[in-house]
Amino acid sequence: MGSQPTTPKLFSGKLFCADCKGPLHADTETQRRKDGTSRRYVSYFCSTYGRSGRCVCSWHRIYEQTLTQIVLTEIQAQSQEVTLDKDAVVERLKQRIDGYNADRLSSDRQEITKLQCRVAELDALTAKLYEDKYGSAISEDTFILLMQKNEQERTAKAERLNVLLSKVDKAEKETAAIHSRAEIIRKYLNLQELDRAVVDELIDHIEIGERTVIDGQRHQDIKIFYRFVGLVK
Repeated sequence: MGSQPTTPKLFSGKLFCADCKGPLHADTETQRRKDGTSRRYVSYFCSTYGRSGRCVCSWHRIYEQTLTQIVLTEIQAQSQEVTLDKDAVVERLKQRIDGYNADRLSSDRQEITKLQCRVAELDALTAKLYEDKYGSAISEDTFILLMQKNEQERTAKAERLNVLLSKVDKAEKETAAIHSRAEIIRKYLNLQELDRAVVDELIDHIEIGERTVIDGQRHQDIKIFYRFVGLVK
């Protein structure tokens, strides 16, 4: 009989070291209690450190139970925020799109329409020039001169059109992704338990910083990068 496929841990493949950017690997350990009982814990540690030691990276480690609570709390908070005022959340996230500006986007769309019309006009002029040439309405020299002028303008307009189309398409896709993400996160308002399906649907990756102790208190920087929108601050 073949071996059964291994079920991935809750955050397998999602965690990365904040310093070396290497993946964190899962480790399962059993801790025995004073009353004789035992409990299994899952933790994640920097694979680079595990492979090469402190000369390359440092001991980035976090317990699954701790991270689960952090992620669960953040998802619940974001879901509540979207439920209370979706438009405000969407607008805030849209401002993080590189170069996004609603007025500029509207202006770009208007310019695209004008450019498309002009390119179509130039195509028609090119066809007319050929008709005039073969109909002997214009000389060969005039034909060449007008064709060069026509083609120069058409090339410049087409290049500008392609730039704007790419820019607007990117902004529209990112905006649509933000709206999609808002609808997805809103349904997790009453989420009580985190499972792999939720992690896969919402989270792109998580960066885990090194644990430090400041004034006797433990600190660990954890950055959650969500699908569609990245790091939500």
